[in-house]
Amino acid sequence: MTDTVFALVWLASFILYLAIYTWHIPLRTQKKIESWLRSEESDETLLLSLEVIVKRIREQTLIDFEEFMLPTARDNLRDFYNGAMGHVAKNLKKTEEGSQASLMANVANELENRPWYEQMLASKLLPSLGDAFQKGSESPQKASEGLGLGKLKR
Repeated sequence: MTDTVFALVWLASFILYLAIYTWHIPLRTQKKIESWLRSEESDETLLLSLEVIVKRIREQTLIDFEEFMLPTARDNLRDFYNGAMGHVAKNLKKTEEGSQASLMANVANELENRPWYEQMLASKLLPSLGDAFQKGSESPQKASEGLGLGKLKR
């Protein structure tokens, strides 16, 4: 075999390879895929595939929400209650009731460096504590029976 014959055989095989793998196989595959997509068999398969994809998107959305939004919301809530308790403490120090109820002011000062959930609970209980101070001076209560649990007389 001479170099010219070898080059011609190589060129013919390359052209045949190029024609088969770039035009014939893709066109034939495309026609088979299109006919399958138009058939009734594909409808059920595609719907099942779509369910899997939608489920995965929902799972990823929840994961993203838990990783990003929940820590941000926790930090914002903690900052809100930290600011609210500091504001309550400053306002209690300035008022006449705050000077009379020094216990409440001391509680508020004590809570400034505590975790946010303790501050949140205290912010809900401080108004009740203030009401108890005001009502406590007006009508003292005595426990008559049951170790003071639920049976109180005025």
